[in-house]
Amino acid sequence: MEEVTSKEISGQLKEDFYPEPLPWVEKNGFAHWAIAFGWAFIGLILFQLLASIIALIIIIPTLTDVSDVDAVMVAVQENLNATFIANSLGQFFIIGLASYLVARIHSVKGRHHQFLRLQKGTQLLKMTGLSILLLVSSWGVVSLLGWLNYSFFEWLIGIFPSLNFFKDMQSQMLEMITGFIKTDNSIFYGLIYIALVPSIFEEIMFRGYIQRALEKSWGIWAAIIVSGFIFGAYHIQPSNLLPLAFLGIIFAYVTYITNSLYPAMILHFINNGSQVVYGALNPEFLEATEPTGPGLPWYLLILSIGATLFLAYTMFRIKSSSEHELV
Repeated sequence: MEEVTSKEISGQLKEDFYPEPLPWVEKNGFAHWAIAFGWAFIGLILFQLLASIIALIIIIPTLTDVSDVDAVMVAVQENLNATFIANSLGQFFIIGLASYLVARIHSVKGRHHQFLRLQKGTQLLKMTGLSILLLVSSWGVVSLLGWLNYSFFEWLIGIFPSLNFFKDMQSQMLEMITGFIKTDNSIFYGLIYIALVPSIFEEIMFRGYIQRALEKSWGIWAAIIVSGFIFGAYHIQPSNLLPLAFLGIIFAYVTYITNSLYPAMILHFINNGSQVVYGALNPEFLEATEPTGPGLPWYLLILSIGATLFLAYTMFRIKSSSEHELV
């Protein structure tokens, strides 16, 4: 009969009297996914509200008649620098900082950064290089999805003309971004407002917090897909939902594979920054608002799909091999 040492008994008693601590969400009987969904909705509203208030605070002192609502709205649309400053501050305080703090209720004390994957991860340099190749190879898929999504949305508008509201809103947003990129020093400020700020704070919210919370409830693969679609919906661009969601899924997959949030931040910056630089150097690219085709020859699209799948599989095998070596 196997003997049980006093040390083993002591360890078992310690586990019985001092069980693994639970995060606030679980101790109070809430579901991780429900809290994450709630914050995604509330956070979007608070972000829009705060950004609007900051923009008005910046712009109103420049007006002679603040009672003229139409004049105020025109000033907001024309003062692009104030709008982007307000948007960036809204992203910092709500999308980034508030999400960072809300995530605390999903993790136990001392493991907050681990929960958000604000950590180095394993084979970070090698995996980040492969992640960049994965992003670049996926741009053909993004272009194809953009064309399919736009065509489907146009079909829906033919059935439900009221959906033109979203199309008009998206056109206004694109005009604002186009106008900003055409201004002096647009590349420098564009890389800050359009690339750097979202790449940090949106990643904290969507891949750091929301994806991780969904993992707790539904597992990794459902979390990757659902968080990707939440990311796409967050931009309120129905005609671009699929390509944005696909990019969100790419960022989420890379975050899971590397077990770090930093590669996704780098990919987000590269994706947005490349569009800023290319748009500033090729203004005609910004004017092409309605895709007339998939954007690339079909053989390049097939190559893009194949390369994306191959790189995703390669990264998964590397992760699996690393985990096997640690066992």
